[in-house]
Amino acid sequence: MQIPVVSTNKQVARSLATILQEADVSFGILFEDEKYDGNDIRRVGEEFLYIELAGHHVESFEECEFEKLVCTDPHSYNTFKNEYPEVDFEEFADDPIMPFEYDEKWNKDGEVDVLHWTQAVEKLVNDGKLELSGTELEYTVTYHDPCHLGRYNDEYEAPRELIRATGCDLEEMPRNRSNSFCCGGGGGGLWMDFDEETKPSEERLREALEDTDAGPNIEKFVVACPMCMTMYEDGRKTGDFEDDIEVVDVAELIVEAIGKEEQMNAEITAS
Repeated sequence: MQIPVVSTNKQVARSLATILQEADVSFGILFEDEKYDGNDIRRVGEEFLYIELAGHHVESFEECEFEKLVCTDPHSYNTFKNEYPEVDFEEFADDPIMPFEYDEKWNKDGEVDVLHWTQAVEKLVNDGKLELSGTELEYTVTYHDPCHLGRYNDEYEAPRELIRATGCDLEEMPRNRSNSFCCGGGGGGLWMDFDEETKPSEERLREALEDTDAGPNIEKFVVACPMCMTMYEDGRKTGDFEDDIEVVDVAELIVEAIGKEEQMNAEITAS
């Protein structure tokens, strides 16, 4: 299976690479051809910059040979899966300002399978290509549904299945799945200052430690989105939760479960 990985977070991307290597999956990344997907740029009104980025990426995709496009970021997943196919690139291909010549509808028939990485890895586990059934991390954790994976694309189970497969005891947040609470970073919120006395990320971490059935016994707050990771790491510090809970990505749990954590950390240090 050929998979190009579109990464937005180095730690998660390295974790995913470690997982794919363990499952003997052939994959590649775009290197210098990878730019920002344009999701938040579009949300804050820069439509033409979004078109420019989309055109660049679809031309890059066309030059690659692959079966599936796998994203580490739910925002990229939603953008590539649902929004790039809507762009009329022909309208802009002859514009001298636009640095691309692509003039077709990209992936209009869904010939390219666009996946969030948890969906791809769940299939690897189910197909027996990644062994997790014997692992027992034994952490008590809770999971936060990213908006663009959950409410936007109705994917709730793949991350949960992977968390459970590592042996963790998964306790649900009171607000979960379609009723999940945004981290506050979407739609350009990552760069905004909030007037609220309590940040959305701080409120969500408080909820994890006080309103889940496990309460203060929750050890790890698990995310599946680099933007969520950024927001909750910030909330962990500003809300004074650093001694109470750790924020981790699903991919980090899997790397630990397959016994590759020390190896990956050594490679990161060496690089």
